[in-house]
Amino acid sequence: MTVVWLDVLTPKQFWFFKHLGEMLTGRGFKILATARAYDQVLPLLPKFGTADVFVVGEFGGRNLRDKLVRSAERTLKLMEVVDDFDCAVSSGSPECSRIAFGLAKPHILVSDTPHSPVNRLAAPLSSHVLSPRVIGKAPWVRHGVPPSRITLYKALDPAAWLKGFKPDETRLRLFGLSKHGYVLVRSPEYQASYLNDVGWRLDDYVDFLDKLAKVLDGLRLVVLPRYPEEVEYLRRKVGGRALVVEKPVDDLSLLFFSRIFIGGGGTMTQEAALLGVPTISFYPGSMPAVINYLIKQGLVRHVRELHRVAGVAASILHNIDEVSAECLKKASRLLDRMENPADKTADLIGRVISGG
Repeated sequence: MTVVWLDVLTPKQFWFFKHLGEMLTGRGFKILATARAYDQVLPLLPKFGTADVFVVGEFGGRNLRDKLVRSAERTLKLMEVVDDFDCAVSSGSPECSRIAFGLAKPHILVSDTPHSPVNRLAAPLSSHVLSPRVIGKAPWVRHGVPPSRITLYKALDPAAWLKGFKPDETRLRLFGLSKHGYVLVRSPEYQASYLNDVGWRLDDYVDFLDKLAKVLDGLRLVVLPRYPEEVEYLRRKVGGRALVVEKPVDDLSLLFFSRIFIGGGGTMTQEAALLGVPTISFYPGSMPAVINYLIKQGLVRHVRELHRVAGVAASILHNIDEVSAECLKKASRLLDRMENPADKTADLIGRVISGG
């Protein structure tokens, strides 16, 4: 049986590859799935569904030297697990792309983050790159990928798991929340290598959360941290004014039923916007193309200065019913027009394996 290796490194990749794995399994392929020991991913793995996930190696943290050491260690450990596969797929795994290249097997890169340093390593070693049309081919060509090996899809990545999504209001009971009774905040991926130079400080984040809590007019403040040490820090500093969610959320209903979403990252900002939730981005680095696209569509407001976000949130809440209705209408039209990028990826995998 033909084996496709999927290397799952982040929550976003989990959801994309979960749906991709289901499609590939339905087409008769066998899935070999790997991940790394990473607090944001491990709780999700039991829901992968189409295959057991082998946890190999660990996240390197914020320090660049530690990232390099963990990557080198993981490459060797993976060789003991993935000795037999026909095609490898990742969203920017240096280890996966390096192993596939070294074994003369095709590696397919599916990514909307050409700005991530890992893709300077993964892209040139890839047989093919798939990416959203709004990004275009130019950033990948600069990474050494010939245009003929780049496929663009008419979608943003979250369309792979948002199409057909059915919100479940009962999921809010797990958090003691009510529909549209809270504002949801997600911190940036501040330990990622592509944000190493932005000077992100948790103390500034706490000041922002304090200001935000004061303008919510009866709504609860819910905070989604990324790392265990961040959870503990925020519980001490803002636990009396906000619900700090301790574990990764494995359901989009918490996002869907929020009154406003305020995000410092990329994936949840895209999800919120495409679900029609009024969305503010305080992404601290150079703005990704996919977020810029949503800004132009009128689905995201970007506020670079963290101290200004609370004021912008207050102005949205002043007319929240009208804003919500407009966002939902725009988002529904946009998501309906998008193709499924997981389906597009499955098609390409089939052609690559068959030699087409």
